[in-house]
Amino acid sequence: MIVEFSIENFLSFKELTTLSMIAAKSFKEHQETHVIPIDNKYNILKSSIIYGNNASGKSNLLDAISFMKSTILNSFRDALIENTDRKFPLEKFLLSSKSEKESSFFEIIFIHNDIRYRYGFEIDHENIVSEWLFHTTSREVYLFKREGTKIEINKSSFKEGIGRDTDVKENVLFISMLATLGKDISSEIVSWFKKLNLINGIHDRGHKRYTIDKLKSDKDFNNWLSHFVEYLEISNIKTTEEDVNNIDIDILREKGKDEEVINLFTSIQKIQAKQAKRDRIITYHRKYDENNVLVDTVEFDFDKQESEGTKKLLYLLGPFYDTLKNSKILVIDELDARLHSLLVLKLIGFFHQNNKQNAQLICAVHDISLLRKELFRRDQILFIEKNQFGASELFSLGDFKTEKVRNKSAFDKNYWGGKYGAIPYFNDNLNKIIYE
Repeated sequence: MIVEFSIENFLSFKELTTLSMIAAKSFKEHQETHVIPIDNKYNILKSSIIYGNNASGKSNLLDAISFMKSTILNSFRDALIENTDRKFPLEKFLLSSKSEKESSFFEIIFIHNDIRYRYGFEIDHENIVSEWLFHTTSREVYLFKREGTKIEINKSSFKEGIGRDTDVKENVLFISMLATLGKDISSEIVSWFKKLNLINGIHDRGHKRYTIDKLKSDKDFNNWLSHFVEYLEISNIKTTEEDVNNIDIDILREKGKDEEVINLFTSIQKIQAKQAKRDRIITYHRKYDENNVLVDTVEFDFDKQESEGTKKLLYLLGPFYDTLKNSKILVIDELDARLHSLLVLKLIGFFHQNNKQNAQLICAVHDISLLRKELFRRDQILFIEKNQFGASELFSLGDFKTEKVRNKSAFDKNYWGGKYGAIPYFNDNLNKIIYE
């Protein structure tokens, strides 16, 4: 699970910014359902929800998590495939002449197999500037520390790095290289990053494939999904396969098409025949007679006949189920896009109440109706807004003094009224510009 995630000089984040999942000790609301007990020192939040104006930096914060994961998983492989002049797809904060010349900072603190790790790196377009890995059992101890290509290894605690410190290239993360070689601790670290489920709530393509595969292979998921979508009046769901090829050569001949056209489509048909069949989801809806007596069920082509909201919900439930069952971390941008407010409320509530494997949810939303004390603790609610210099700043509702925000406050009304900031404002001169 994530304890803290920090970035600096990436996209709209100029200064060091930390997303903390540590529960505030002084807050007692939802203690039984919304926090994960660790020890006497601190507890971890099961979820965080992020609000902010459009272009405030919500997506950028989640993209930073995605960038760190991608760099760790692909660093070694990309260095082998591509030439040595490869540049990282790094986007620094560009609104400062100082930051565009500096490196970018990424660090994450997480708990894996009851061990607390702190891993991070500083990176520029062409090279790894620095990299570090610490772990905590009784106290924090470094496993390795790197500056450029010079690596200092803890020989008693990180034996897998001994003798490998001279093999690393300037554009390859040390942790990625060791994991590729099958080293134990490094492989565990990389495996943890693979458990990060990152989703864009507007584009379904990535998690659509996962959900379809899950429907085809997991009976438990099928059963769970059928119960979850009952309110959509869907009585059953199944997947089927259909050929990609839909060209009838005989019809082309009947229509008098010349041989060049027929040969072209014949070639296309041969190529398509070698491709895997296309998966298709079928939903079943109840059919009634004139007396409202159930008489049959009707097949719907899911992609063509169901609503966009229904499609998003179904595709989302695959990674949602996987996260809860396998103790993963689900990061969703635009969770509320195309979904009814009450449905999103139910999804989040289900996550809090039925989270038995210490999974975590981090999401960015716009729907103010979700800002409820019944749904979230104060320290779970985060805001992002840009300062006068165009840099994003992150803060928590828990940061406000208790006389301004109490656990019984109407969070949604206060946010709507601008009490917490991070909302859009329009220039009063807009009306004059149109009409005068």
